[in-house]
Amino acid sequence: MRPFNKLVKYLSLGLQGKCEERVLSNIVFINLLSFTGFILFLVFGSLAFARGEIFHGSVSLVSAIIILGSIRYVKKTRKYGIAAQFNLTLLIIVLFLFFASDPDDGSVLLWFSLVPVLSVFILGNRNGSIISLSFLIITVIMLFMPDSFMLKPGFTELFTTRFIGLYAALFLIASIMEYYRTNYLRIVELQLLEAINETKLKESFISKLSHQIRTPLSNIMLVGHMVNKVNLSDEQRDMMETIIASANNLVSTIENIAEIAEVDIESKKELQDQGFNLRSIINSIIRLYTVQKEQVVDFSLYIDDQLKEQELEGDPVRLKQIFLNLIETILKSKRPGRINISILADIHGRISDITEIRFEIKTSKPINLTSGDKDIIHPRNGFITQNYTNFINNLDLNIARKTVSELGGKLHILQTQEKNQVFLFTLPFKSSGTSQLEENKLSTPKETDQDSAEALEILRNANVLLVEDNTINQKIVVLSLNKFIQNIDVANNGKEALDKFGTSRYDIILMDVQMPVIDGFLATKKIREIESTTNSHTPIIAITANALHGDKEKCLASGMDDYISKPFQVEVLVEKIKNLLLDK
Repeated sequence: MRPFNKLVKYLSLGLQGKCEERVLSNIVFINLLSFTGFILFLVFGSLAFARGEIFHGSVSLVSAIIILGSIRYVKKTRKYGIAAQFNLTLLIIVLFLFFASDPDDGSVLLWFSLVPVLSVFILGNRNGSIISLSFLIITVIMLFMPDSFMLKPGFTELFTTRFIGLYAALFLIASIMEYYRTNYLRIVELQLLEAINETKLKESFISKLSHQIRTPLSNIMLVGHMVNKVNLSDEQRDMMETIIASANNLVSTIENIAEIAEVDIESKKELQDQGFNLRSIINSIIRLYTVQKEQVVDFSLYIDDQLKEQELEGDPVRLKQIFLNLIETILKSKRPGRINISILADIHGRISDITEIRFEIKTSKPINLTSGDKDIIHPRNGFITQNYTNFINNLDLNIARKTVSELGGKLHILQTQEKNQVFLFTLPFKSSGTSQLEENKLSTPKETDQDSAEALEILRNANVLLVEDNTINQKIVVLSLNKFIQNIDVANNGKEALDKFGTSRYDIILMDVQMPVIDGFLATKKIREIESTTNSHTPIIAITANALHGDKEKCLASGMDDYISKPFQVEVLVEKIKNLLLDK
């Protein structure tokens, strides 16, 4: 198989990945015929010169050079059809020349039988049949012409009959093969078209599902973050962070469903660093499972003494999300009976102000997670490392792996010799007080820099137009932004946005995409048309639940300046608004 692949690669002339597969296959087929003709002409020409047949040798070598030029033409222009027709015409002319120069040579006549095969394969059944029939008629006339004609072939009737029979048989075989080939290709193209349509329907369904789920989740997360910033007890804060982590899990579930369905969804998330205590975070997760009436799991927890009281800087919500996903994976896949889950957190290393913490989640009994011995790769530190690709359809595990990766670590899936499952990952955190993020957060502005203070003042006094058709979304976005911006006007659709834009001056516009009457794309284009007459520009940010790959590019192509997908962090949106206002 390897030599065949090398041959195909050679015949493709380096065009693999640069043109459609159908075009590439035709180029390979035509080049195969051309290279075969080139070699045959080269060999026959050399033999002819060796026998002293100057005419035959010259014609053959010139033909080989011409065919080589056609191959270079195909590589440069990819017009394989023109090259194939040219080479077929060249072959017919050469055969007639050879026959005219030596009409008594029966071997030349036998090469005439190639014409119907090549004609049908290159030109198709209809055009190939016309060329083959015309060529046969001319050949028969030459064979049965009177002796007074310039050509005087001396073939017997039996030889001529056999030639015509061979010619007809090859033509029939080529026609039948071409018929079934074209019919098969037609069926394949129809199936491909059906598959493309099914994929489009699937993408449309996943996109709509994502849009419908992301919008309410965005509201839950925005409200959750607002509530989380008020004065709450430790227990209330733990519960609120669990709600936010669960909402994150729902978004990640949609993204993983889309990945399994091979639908591209934007999944970039902004990290939200804040101070937290590791022991409190893990204990709050354990309490979620130990307060249930039918408790089926016991936990044992070991945390390095240096970490018990230390304040860390990181994303506690994402960390909770990882633990929730891994514990759910264990509980969903466990065997009957109670199970003990041991959690270990210790210091793996320290570099400057970064503390690397190693987390280990281990079961006390085998669970039904792996698919067999094929998962085993190699022993490692008393464990058996497993191939993650066998678990790719496990949504909880897939979400945990991605979240660990987003936080700068890697999830390892291990087994003990007793087949007990072990999840191991290491994450970096900053020691509390060393991060500059809290000092820069807009929620507690403490900047001493004069430029930063001026930027916050510009943001505070900006006139913002929110274009959103959902009343609940309007209230939550306005409520989220009121802490940073005083003047927010609301339009229920694109038409209202255009009306308000014509009567009021806005510093920035927050534009939803899917709206009745006039959608966000058309409204943006109309605004840009109006601005083109006044030589002005109002920044527009798309706020949408459309998260497929290409949606951001579509928003920017319509004239919008930036894009943020739901669910989003309000601080991220505020930062985008501030940057656009400062760039005006």
